[in-house]
Parts: sequence; C-alpha cells; structure tokens
Amino acid sequence: MKYGKTALCILSAAGLIITILLTCVDHFAFQRSFFEKQYQKLNTAQDMNMSKQDLMRATDVLLDYLKDERDDISLQVVAAEEKVEMFNERETAHMVDVKNLYQGAMQVRFYAFLITLVAFALLFWKARKDLLFALCYRYVQCAIAAVVIAGVLGLWIMSDFTAFWTNFHRLFFSNDLWLLNPATDRMIQMFPEPFFFAMVSRIVLAFAIVFLTLFGLSLYYLKHVMKKQKGAVYAQDHIGK
Repeated sequence: MKYGKTALCILSAAGLIITILLTCVDHFAFQRSFFEKQYQKLNTAQDMNMSKQDLMRATDVLLDYLKDERDDISLQVVAAEEKVEMFNERETAHMVDVKNLYQGAMQVRFYAFLITLVAFALLFWKARKDLLFALCYRYVQCAIAAVVIAGVLGLWIMSDFTAFWTNFHRLFFSNDLWLLNPATDRMIQMFPEPFFFAMVSRIVLAFAIVFLTLFGLSLYYLKHVMKKQKGAVYAQDHIGK
C-alpha cells in the first residue's frame, strides 16, 4: 500500500488545490457588486452612452447565460438615445465559447472534488494510520509545485497582462471571435483590460489566502509531529505506508 498511499495523497492534495482555485473563480466572477464598482471606477456607462440600469441589465444577462439560466444574450437597450440590440452576432458567437469554457471549468471542479473525496475515503479505509501526517506532507509538496507555477504566471501577469491575456485566449479558444473591436463591440467596452486585471487580481488574492492558510497549517502540523517524534526518520517511515 506504500505507493498506493503516496498516489492517493497526491491526488487528494492536487484535487483540493484545483477545487479551491475554480471555486474562487466561480465565486468572484459572478459578484454583481464587483461589476458595479468597476463600472463606476472606469466610467463605463458614460463612455458607452447608456444608463447604469441598462448596463447592469446587460451584465445580468451575460452572467445568467454563463450559468445556463437563460438560452441567449439577446437584450435591447437605449444607447446614445437610440433603442438597439446590446450585443452583435460576433459577440453572441463568442459568448457560446465563453459559456462552454466556464461550464467545462465547473466540470473540472466537480471531478477534482470527487477525486479528492474518493482518494480520502480510500485512504481512511485502507491506510488510516498516520493519515493526517501523510496528507499534510503531500499537500505541502503539491503546494510548493503550485507556488512555482503560480509565481511564474504572477510575474507574467504583473509585467505584461496584455500578453498573458492574449495567450490565455489563444490557448482556450479555437477561433478569433475573442478579438473584439472597442469601436463597435459593446462587450469589450464593458470589459476592457483594466476590468479583467482587477477580476484576476481578486481571484488570485482569494485563492492565495485559502491556499496559503492550508499550507501554513500543514507545515505547522508537520513540524509539531516531527519535533515530538524522530524528525526526518519519522517522516520517511510514515508518509508512504
């Protein structure tokens, strides 16, 4: 069971990290108050020559569509004193891709959480001895790997968010519908680069708080146990059994 316990602990830790990250995405990407604050900060409604009420209606339509609570993003608004369709055909087609991406991410979260639960259940059933120590040990290992990856991405985001955002779209979208025109496409007027930078920053910060809290607690527990026992010898003897 030695290698089986190691694999299950790693799966449990990695699944938990993925679950936390995608839960942060799901939670903070749909906070209506965040959209309102960003619109006010960026003077979005004024720049788009429309009312704040219509802007928030359009936002609600997009969020409901992503959550599969409506079938389309069709909406009429008053812009520049003229009643018009809020989103054009290109924006509508792009939102199909965005919805598929979001729904796919939520499926990944579901399976990651399921893997975490199943792995933990098997560990609790077959390898209960020193289980908490083994789980903390593997979580710290997975967390260090995640920190390295996140650190590289973080430096990239902070130094050149435009390049990061462009390559993100090229990776996850198979077409160029995401290349919207600020002069004609209201969706990009609603969500310019500073908006997405603020949202990504919030998600990263929330994830970091939860992630690092678990990391700190795991380290504390490992040091506490190893101090009372036989240090590295104890760790080597118990994490894989």
